[in-house]
Amino acid sequence: MKYEFTSNKIKIHPIYQSDELKNYDKTIINSKKIKDVYGIDLKVDNLPLDRPFLYASYVESMDGKLAYADIPDAFYVAQKNILSEFGKNTDFWILNMLRYIADACVIGGNTLNIDPDYLMINLDEELYSEVDGEYKYPIQIVTSIDGTDIPLNHKLLHQNKYPRIISTSEKGYIFLKNNYEGNVIKVNSDSQFELHSELVKESLYVLATGEDIPQTEDVMRFFKINGVNYMLIESPGFGDHLIHKKMLDEIFFNFSCVYIGGANAMTMGKNSAGFTAELHPHARVLSIHVYNDFYFYFRYKMEYSTLG
Repeated sequence: MKYEFTSNKIKIHPIYQSDELKNYDKTIINSKKIKDVYGIDLKVDNLPLDRPFLYASYVESMDGKLAYADIPDAFYVAQKNILSEFGKNTDFWILNMLRYIADACVIGGNTLNIDPDYLMINLDEELYSEVDGEYKYPIQIVTSIDGTDIPLNHKLLHQNKYPRIISTSEKGYIFLKNNYEGNVIKVNSDSQFELHSELVKESLYVLATGEDIPQTEDVMRFFKINGVNYMLIESPGFGDHLIHKKMLDEIFFNFSCVYIGGANAMTMGKNSAGFTAELHPHARVLSIHVYNDFYFYFRYKMEYSTLG
Protein backbone atom coordinates (compact mmCIF):
# COMPACT_ATOMS: atom_id res chain seq x y z
CA MET A 1 0.00 0.00 0.00
CA LYS A 2 1.32 3.43 -0.96
CA TYR A 3 0.66 6.28 1.46
CA GLU A 4 0.11 9.91 0.57
CA PHE A 5 2.75 11.87 2.47
CA THR A 6 2.75 15.04 0.36
CA SER A 7 3.51 17.89 2.73
CA ASN A 8 0.74 20.28 1.70
CA LYS A 9 -1.87 17.51 2.03
CA ILE A 10 -0.89 16.19 5.47
CA LYS A 11 0.30 19.45 7.04
CA ILE A 12 -0.99 20.10 10.57
CA HIS A 13 -1.10 23.32 12.56
CA PRO A 14 0.40 23.81 16.02
CA ILE A 15 -2.26 25.50 18.15
CA TYR A 16 -0.48 25.20 21.51
CA GLN A 17 3.09 24.92 22.77
CA SER A 18 3.94 24.89 26.46
CA ASP A 19 6.56 27.23 27.87
CA GLU A 20 8.59 24.17 28.82
CA LEU A 21 8.69 22.92 25.25
CA LYS A 22 9.68 26.37 24.01
CA ASN A 23 12.69 26.23 26.35
CA TYR A 24 13.96 22.89 25.02
CA ASP A 25 17.19 23.59 23.16
CA LYS A 26 18.11 20.18 21.71
CA THR A 27 16.72 19.62 18.21
CA ILE A 28 16.68 15.88 17.53
CA ILE A 29 17.16 16.29 13.80
CA ASN A 30 17.07 19.20 11.37
CA SER A 31 14.48 18.29 8.76
CA LYS A 32 12.67 20.45 6.23
CA LYS A 33 9.97 17.80 5.80
CA ILE A 34 9.29 17.67 9.53
CA LYS A 35 9.14 21.46 9.73
CA ASP A 36 6.83 21.61 6.68
CA VAL A 37 4.36 19.05 8.04
CA TYR A 38 4.66 19.40 11.82
CA GLY A 39 5.14 23.15 11.83
CA ILE A 40 7.79 23.13 14.56
CA ASP A 41 11.12 21.41 15.14
CA LEU A 42 11.23 18.23 17.20
CA LYS A 43 13.07 19.21 20.37
CA VAL A 44 13.79 17.37 23.62
CA ASP A 45 15.08 18.15 27.07
CA ASN A 46 18.21 16.57 28.53
CA LEU A 47 18.56 12.86 27.73
CA PRO A 48 18.70 10.29 30.57
CA LEU A 49 22.19 9.06 31.44
CA ASP A 50 21.31 5.47 32.41
CA ARG A 51 18.77 4.54 29.73
CA PRO A 52 17.43 5.71 26.37
CA PHE A 53 14.92 8.53 26.05
CA LEU A 54 11.66 6.56 25.95
CA TYR A 55 8.75 7.96 23.96
CA ALA A 56 5.56 6.24 22.85
CA SER A 57 3.19 6.77 19.95
CA TYR A 58 -0.47 5.74 20.00
CA VAL A 59 -3.77 6.64 18.37
CA GLU A 60 -6.98 6.73 20.40
CA SER A 61 -10.66 7.15 19.65
CA MET A 62 -12.60 9.93 21.38
CA ASP A 63 -13.65 7.42 24.07
CA GLY A 64 -10.12 6.19 24.72
CA LYS A 65 -10.09 2.99 22.68
CA LEU A 66 -6.93 1.83 20.90
CA ALA A 67 -8.67 -0.51 18.46
CA TYR A 68 -12.06 -1.73 17.30
CA ALA A 69 -13.21 -4.96 18.94
CA ASP A 70 -13.86 -6.62 15.57
CA ILE A 71 -10.50 -5.56 14.07
CA PRO A 72 -7.97 -5.33 16.95
CA ASP A 73 -5.46 -3.25 15.01
CA ALA A 74 -4.81 0.39 16.01
CA PHE A 75 -4.21 1.27 12.35
CA TYR A 76 -7.97 1.25 11.71
CA VAL A 77 -8.77 3.75 14.47
CA ALA A 78 -7.07 6.26 12.21
CA GLN A 79 -7.83 4.91 8.76
CA LYS A 80 -11.57 4.47 9.35
CA ASN A 81 -11.96 8.12 10.30
CA ILE A 82 -13.49 9.04 6.95
CA LEU A 83 -14.19 12.65 7.95
CA SER A 84 -10.56 13.40 8.75
CA GLU A 85 -9.61 13.64 5.06
CA PHE A 86 -5.78 13.43 4.99
CA GLY A 87 -5.62 13.81 8.77
CA LYS A 88 -5.54 10.04 9.08
CA ASN A 89 -2.48 9.97 6.82
CA THR A 90 -0.85 12.55 9.07
CA ASP A 91 -1.44 10.18 11.98
CA PHE A 92 0.53 7.47 10.21
CA TRP A 93 3.15 9.96 9.06
CA ILE A 94 3.80 11.04 12.66
CA LEU A 95 4.48 7.40 13.54
CA ASN A 96 6.87 7.23 10.59
CA MET A 97 8.57 10.45 11.71
CA LEU A 98 9.04 9.03 15.20
CA ARG A 99 10.46 5.80 13.75
CA TYR A 100 12.78 7.83 11.55
CA ILE A 101 14.42 9.59 14.51
CA ALA A 102 14.59 6.43 16.66
CA ASP A 103 17.64 4.30 17.32
CA ALA A 104 15.32 1.45 18.29
CA CYS A 105 11.60 0.66 18.27
CA VAL A 106 9.70 -1.74 20.53
CA ILE A 107 6.66 -3.90 19.82
CA GLY A 108 5.05 -6.84 21.57
CA GLY A 109 4.26 -10.32 20.34
CA ASN A 110 0.51 -9.73 20.20
CA THR A 111 0.87 -7.08 17.49
CA LEU A 112 3.02 -9.41 15.42
CA ASN A 113 0.24 -12.00 15.67
CA ILE A 114 -2.24 -9.45 14.30
CA ASP A 115 -0.03 -8.13 11.48
CA PRO A 116 2.21 -10.64 9.63
CA ASP A 117 4.03 -7.81 7.81
CA TYR A 118 4.71 -5.52 10.78
CA LEU A 119 7.93 -3.53 10.55
CA MET A 120 8.94 -0.48 12.56
CA ILE A 121 10.56 1.55 9.79
CA ASN A 122 9.86 4.91 8.18
CA LEU A 123 7.98 4.75 4.86
CA ASP A 124 8.39 8.41 3.86
CA GLU A 125 11.11 8.46 1.20
CA GLU A 126 11.45 12.24 1.46
CA LEU A 127 12.80 11.90 4.99
CA TYR A 128 15.49 9.48 3.80
CA SER A 129 16.48 11.91 1.06
CA GLU A 130 17.44 14.44 3.74
CA VAL A 131 19.96 12.13 5.39
CA ASP A 132 23.56 13.29 5.20
CA GLY A 133 25.61 10.09 5.11
CA GLU A 134 24.49 6.57 5.98
CA TYR A 135 21.08 6.10 7.58
CA LYS A 136 20.78 3.32 10.14
CA TYR A 137 17.38 1.68 10.42
CA PRO A 138 16.03 1.50 13.97
CA ILE A 139 16.67 -1.72 15.83
CA GLN A 140 13.51 -3.84 15.84
CA ILE A 141 12.94 -4.96 19.43
CA VAL A 142 10.28 -7.56 20.18
CA THR A 143 9.49 -7.66 23.89
CA SER A 144 7.92 -10.64 25.63
CA ILE A 145 7.79 -12.02 29.16
CA ASP A 146 8.39 -15.64 28.18
CA GLY A 147 8.48 -15.76 24.36
CA THR A 148 5.30 -17.80 24.03
CA ASP A 149 3.24 -14.93 22.56
CA ILE A 150 5.66 -14.29 19.67
CA PRO A 151 4.78 -15.82 16.26
CA LEU A 152 8.16 -17.40 15.56
CA ASN A 153 7.49 -17.59 11.81
CA HIS A 154 6.96 -13.82 11.54
CA LYS A 155 8.76 -12.13 8.64
CA LEU A 156 10.47 -9.67 10.97
CA LEU A 157 12.41 -12.47 12.65
CA HIS A 158 13.43 -14.15 9.38
CA GLN A 159 14.92 -11.19 7.50
CA ASN A 160 18.33 -9.62 7.84
CA LYS A 161 17.91 -6.19 6.28
CA TYR A 162 16.67 -4.59 9.49
CA PRO A 163 18.45 -5.28 12.82
CA ARG A 164 16.23 -7.27 15.18
CA ILE A 165 16.41 -8.69 18.70
CA ILE A 166 14.03 -10.26 21.20
CA SER A 167 14.01 -9.03 24.80
CA THR A 168 12.70 -11.60 27.25
CA SER A 169 13.47 -13.53 30.43
CA GLU A 170 15.78 -16.51 30.94
CA LYS A 171 12.65 -18.65 30.76
CA GLY A 172 11.77 -17.00 27.47
CA TYR A 173 15.24 -17.61 26.09
CA ILE A 174 14.94 -21.34 26.79
CA PHE A 175 11.57 -21.41 25.03
CA LEU A 176 12.96 -19.59 22.00
CA LYS A 177 16.06 -21.76 21.84
CA ASN A 178 13.89 -24.88 21.79
CA ASN A 179 11.24 -23.62 19.37
CA TYR A 180 12.77 -21.11 16.95
CA GLU A 181 13.80 -22.61 13.60
CA GLY A 182 17.27 -21.18 13.37
CA ASN A 183 20.29 -20.36 15.46
CA VAL A 184 19.63 -18.38 18.65
CA ILE A 185 22.36 -16.33 20.34
CA LYS A 186 21.89 -15.29 23.96
CA VAL A 187 23.20 -11.96 25.24
CA ASN A 188 22.95 -10.42 28.70
CA SER A 189 22.61 -6.87 29.96
CA ASP A 190 26.39 -6.42 30.19
CA SER A 191 27.10 -7.50 26.60
CA GLN A 192 28.62 -4.84 24.37
CA PHE A 193 28.79 -4.96 20.58
CA GLU A 194 27.82 -2.96 17.49
CA LEU A 195 24.09 -3.62 17.35
CA HIS A 196 23.35 -2.55 13.79
CA SER A 197 25.97 -4.83 12.24
CA GLU A 198 25.41 -7.85 14.49
CA LEU A 199 21.62 -7.90 14.58
CA VAL A 200 21.27 -8.26 10.81
CA LYS A 201 23.06 -11.61 10.76
CA GLU A 202 21.25 -14.89 10.20
CA SER A 203 21.21 -15.80 13.89
CA LEU A 204 18.45 -14.44 16.13
CA TYR A 205 19.78 -12.53 19.12
CA VAL A 206 17.90 -12.81 22.41
CA LEU A 207 18.50 -10.47 25.34
CA ALA A 208 17.71 -12.46 28.48
CA THR A 209 17.26 -10.67 31.81
CA GLY A 210 15.54 -11.99 34.94
CA GLU A 211 14.54 -15.60 35.54
CA ASP A 212 10.80 -15.49 34.86
CA ILE A 213 10.21 -11.79 34.12
CA PRO A 214 12.55 -9.47 32.19
CA GLN A 215 14.30 -6.83 34.29
CA THR A 216 13.40 -3.57 32.59
CA GLU A 217 16.22 -1.53 34.13
CA ASP A 218 18.77 -4.07 32.87
CA VAL A 219 17.18 -4.09 29.43
CA MET A 220 17.40 -0.33 29.13
CA ARG A 221 20.96 -0.24 30.44
CA PHE A 222 21.98 -2.76 27.76
CA PHE A 223 20.59 -0.62 24.96
CA LYS A 224 22.00 2.61 26.38
CA ILE A 225 25.56 1.29 26.67
CA ASN A 226 25.24 -0.01 23.12
CA GLY A 227 24.40 3.36 21.61
CA VAL A 228 20.60 3.56 21.74
CA ASN A 229 19.63 7.08 22.81
CA TYR A 230 16.11 7.34 21.38
CA MET A 231 13.69 4.44 21.76
CA LEU A 232 10.15 4.48 20.36
CA ILE A 233 7.58 2.37 22.22
CA GLU A 234 4.83 1.11 19.90
CA SER A 235 3.48 -1.53 22.28
CA PRO A 236 0.63 -0.20 24.48
CA GLY A 237 1.20 -2.94 27.04
CA PHE A 238 4.90 -2.19 27.36
CA GLY A 239 4.17 1.53 27.44
CA ASP A 240 1.83 0.97 30.39
CA HIS A 241 4.53 -1.13 32.07
CA LEU A 242 7.05 1.68 31.64
CA ILE A 243 4.62 4.17 33.18
CA HIS A 244 4.31 1.92 36.23
CA LYS A 245 8.12 1.85 36.37
CA LYS A 246 8.20 5.68 36.09
CA MET A 247 10.39 5.34 33.00
CA LEU A 248 8.28 6.47 30.04
CA ASP A 249 9.31 10.04 29.25
CA GLU A 250 6.76 11.16 26.65
CA ILE A 251 3.69 10.03 24.72
CA PHE A 252 2.60 11.24 21.30
CA PHE A 253 -1.16 10.66 21.45
CA ASN A 254 -3.14 11.21 18.26
CA PHE A 255 -6.89 11.60 18.77
CA SER A 256 -9.14 10.28 16.04
CA CYS A 257 -12.61 11.71 16.63
CA VAL A 258 -14.50 8.46 16.18
CA TYR A 259 -16.58 6.71 18.84
CA ILE A 260 -15.97 2.98 19.35
CA GLY A 261 -17.63 2.03 22.65
CA GLY A 262 -17.98 -1.49 24.02
CA ALA A 263 -16.25 -3.31 26.85
CA ASN A 264 -13.99 -5.53 24.75
CA ALA A 265 -12.05 -2.93 22.77
CA MET A 266 -8.41 -2.44 23.73
CA THR A 267 -7.47 0.44 26.02
CA MET A 268 -4.26 1.58 27.69
CA GLY A 269 -3.50 -0.46 30.81
CA LYS A 270 -6.44 -2.80 30.28
CA ASN A 271 -4.50 -5.84 31.47
CA SER A 272 -2.62 -4.25 34.36
CA ALA A 273 -3.45 -2.98 37.83
CA GLY A 274 -4.57 0.60 37.60
CA PHE A 275 -3.38 3.47 39.75
CA THR A 276 -5.39 4.71 42.72
CA ALA A 277 -7.25 7.96 43.21
CA GLU A 278 -4.60 9.05 45.71
CA LEU A 279 -1.47 7.96 43.82
CA HIS A 280 -1.24 8.28 40.05
CA PRO A 281 1.04 9.92 37.48
CA HIS A 282 0.11 13.09 35.62
CA ALA A 283 1.03 14.39 32.19
CA ARG A 284 2.04 17.83 31.01
CA VAL A 285 0.75 18.86 27.57
CA LEU A 286 3.76 19.96 25.53
CA SER A 287 1.99 20.65 22.25
CA ILE A 288 -1.31 20.33 20.43
CA HIS A 289 -1.70 20.15 16.66
CA VAL A 290 -4.85 20.03 14.55
CA TYR A 291 -5.63 18.87 11.02
CA ASN A 292 -9.37 19.54 10.97
CA ASP A 293 -12.31 19.23 13.37
CA PHE A 294 -11.96 15.44 13.36
CA TYR A 295 -8.26 14.90 14.13
CA PHE A 296 -5.95 16.26 16.85
CA TYR A 297 -2.37 15.42 17.80
CA PHE A 298 -1.07 15.77 21.35
CA ARG A 299 2.42 15.46 22.81
CA TYR A 300 2.64 14.75 26.54
CA LYS A 301 5.48 14.69 29.04
CA MET A 302 4.85 12.21 31.85
CA GLU A 303 5.08 13.59 35.39
CA TYR A 304 5.81 11.11 38.19
CA SER A 305 6.47 13.49 41.08
CA THR A 306 2.96 12.83 42.44
CA LEU A 307 3.85 9.16 43.00
CA GLY A 308 6.40 10.02 45.67
